Amino acid sequence: MAFGMPNSESLSLKITAKELQTFCEKLLQRSRDSAKTHDALVTLETFIKRYAIDSQATELYQLIETVLAQQTQISREWVLQENTRDLAHALKQCDLPGITAVHTPLSRNGFYEILKQVIAELTDEELAVLMAWTGQWVREARQQAQQASGYPDAMDFNQAGISITQYHAMNDIHRVLNGD
Repeated sequence: MAFGMPNSESLSLKITAKELQTFCEKLLQRSRDSAKTHDALVTLETFIKRYAIDSQATELYQLIETVLAQQTQISREWVLQENTRDLAHALKQCDLPGITAVHTPLSRNGFYEILKQVIAELTDEELAVLMAWTGQWVREARQQAQQASGYPDAMDFNQAGISITQYHAMNDIHRVLNGD
């Protein structure tokens, strides 16, 4: 029982693959935030999987699942393209908040995927600047965190006043640039 409702009450939803396709396309067209739209499509996909259990063996369900998978993949590609563009700009500007804003919501694999793509498009000069900047930033952050911890082999980023999310972003970039 949920919210005091008897178990016998239920709501049936009917949807065709074409209606779902149209809905998803309109959602993507109207999107102002590709990440939120992607999250909404993933939520819709999860909702349908959860509440259409009795229909999962049908051809219609398989078609609906295919439509959702295609639309979710389109939205994922949009998110990655947007993040790639934002990361390229942030790296060229040595913009730590911008880098962190891209790094934080992505999985490590997603971030590495776009980072490698951006690095491949940097000039030698931009790459040299980025390597020097990230290397110095990571070294200084580690030193400050070690000094702040009070223990010889431990780091306390919080006590040192260093954002752990910024450290992780910079450390990931530094590692990729140095082939670690």
